[in-house]
Amino acid sequence: MKKQAIILLLSILVTTLFFSCTQKTIKTDEKDFAKRYFLSKDTTKGALSVDIEAEIPVAFTDKEVLKSIRSTIIANLFGDEYISHSNDSLVLLFTKDLVADYKENNSPLLSEVDSTNRYSFNNEHVVSGFSLLSDKKIYVYGIERYVYMGGAHGLETRNYYNFDLKTGKTISEKDLFKPNYETELSELIKKRIVEESKEMKETKDTEPILSLEDTDFWEDSIKPNGNFYITDEGINYVFNPYEIAPYYMGQTEVTLPFNRLKNVLKPNSIIAYLVEKQQ
Repeated sequence: MKKQAIILLLSILVTTLFFSCTQKTIKTDEKDFAKRYFLSKDTTKGALSVDIEAEIPVAFTDKEVLKSIRSTIIANLFGDEYISHSNDSLVLLFTKDLVADYKENNSPLLSEVDSTNRYSFNNEHVVSGFSLLSDKKIYVYGIERYVYMGGAHGLETRNYYNFDLKTGKTISEKDLFKPNYETELSELIKKRIVEESKEMKETKDTEPILSLEDTDFWEDSIKPNGNFYITDEGINYVFNPYEIAPYYMGQTEVTLPFNRLKNVLKPNSIIAYLVEKQQ
């Protein structure tokens, strides 16, 4: 009897420890889906390829915070209209709507397809949603998307969302930086683009940027864009195609270590504990 009581007590302790640990960070469930949908019975006349890999938040100690974070993520992964649906039905519902739109937009044009342009109706929609930084205070989530709807090329984008685990709200630039931070931060971003180009030269055989004036970057467009993700060591900004440069230059990611941001960071912001670790 005594032995059973000890075993029961240990089980309770283990269970308590398990749940106390898991509740402090966001728990996710991964949804994977990949399928190709043909425009007609003639498979040579085009198809829509759908590929989805997404982590969906499913558990957290504060249910309201979880609800807020999940809503933001679902809205940006799939759309506002999918927030109210269950996690198990999200991907199939989203895919069903993609297929319906694809067929509605392209089926009337089937008569124009011949042997010279039979692949003109091949479309792709690839989306990935993933967790990055996740601790007791901050949860960071990223979304990568590639969409091809015909034409010369598709469009690949990356967008990031940093959540305050006390409120469930996204962390904005104004939450992190001092008033009137824009000019100084813009100049730092420009400087880091040049610096990182030189650093890349050390590991890859690429020509370093000596000055932004000698490149195709749109220098006046290089400024904080709200698309950033927080790491243990700093803040990374991401600029998608056409934001600060022509399409052929792709995405631009800029790494800003905390020690380079000290003049613009608020001293008591939500990331103060991360900044202190780097000092």
